[in-house]
Amino acid sequence: MATQRLITLDTETTGLEAQGGDRIIEIGCVALDGRLLTNRPEDRLQLYINPEREVPADAIEVHGITNEFLADKPKFAEIVDQFLAFVNGGTLIIHNAAFDTGFLDAELERCGRGKISDYCEVIDTIKLAKQLLPGRAVSLASLCRYYEIDDSARTYHGALLDAQLLAEVYQSLTRGQDTFELLNVDADNLPPIPPFEAFVITKATDEEIAEHNRILDIAEKKCKGISIWRKGTEADTSEASTEAN
Repeated sequence: MATQRLITLDTETTGLEAQGGDRIIEIGCVALDGRLLTNRPEDRLQLYINPEREVPADAIEVHGITNEFLADKPKFAEIVDQFLAFVNGGTLIIHNAAFDTGFLDAELERCGRGKISDYCEVIDTIKLAKQLLPGRAVSLASLCRYYEIDDSARTYHGALLDAQLLAEVYQSLTRGQDTFELLNVDADNLPPIPPFEAFVITKATDEEIAEHNRILDIAEKKCKGISIWRKGTEADTSEASTEAN
C-alpha cells in the first residue's frame, strides 16, 4: 500500500486580496517522509516570485521581503512547472487553507493551469486544531507554544520556516491518529509465512529516536511523571544492573 505523501505549504503575498490583484511572492513546502521530517534538500521547496507589482510597505513589515529583492526573481508562470512537479498527487497541509489556496488558484488560473484541487487534496490545520483542541487559540504561534515547538527564529513570517513549523504542529496534532486500510482477503488462501530468519529487523534511526524522546518529554511535562515507556527502560536497566552485580 503506497504511503500518502504529505506536504506542508505556506505562502507570502503582497496583500490579503487574491481576487483584488494581490500576488504570491514566496512559496514554502516541506514534504514528510511517511510522518517524519527529514533534513533532505529534496524534501524542501522554496520559491521567491516576482509579483509584477509593488509590495506595499505594510506587507514588507510582516514578511521582510522587499521590492528590490524580488526584482530579479522569476514570475509565477516561470516556476509553475517546478511547483506542480513537487506537489502533484500529494496532500497539502495548510494553516488557514482558504487563504493560500485562493492565491494559488488565482495564480494557476492566470497560467491556464486550473486550480490547486486539480493536483492535490488539502487539509486545513486550523479546522483540525479547532476539532482536536476546542476552546484553544489555534494560530500557528499559539499551537507552537501549546506543543512546545521552538519558533524563536520566526522574527518575520517566512513561507519555508512556517511550513517547517506547521509540519511539527501537524505531527503533534495527529499523534496516534494514523489510519489503516482494511483489506478484504481470503483467509484460506494466504501465502505461507516466511521463516523467521527471512525477516529484516530495522532499527530506529537517530532522528527517529530523537523525535520519540521529544514527544516523551512533552508528555511527561504535561503529566508531571515518567512515561510508561521510560519506566520500562528504567526497570530493564535496573534488573540488568542487579543481575550483573
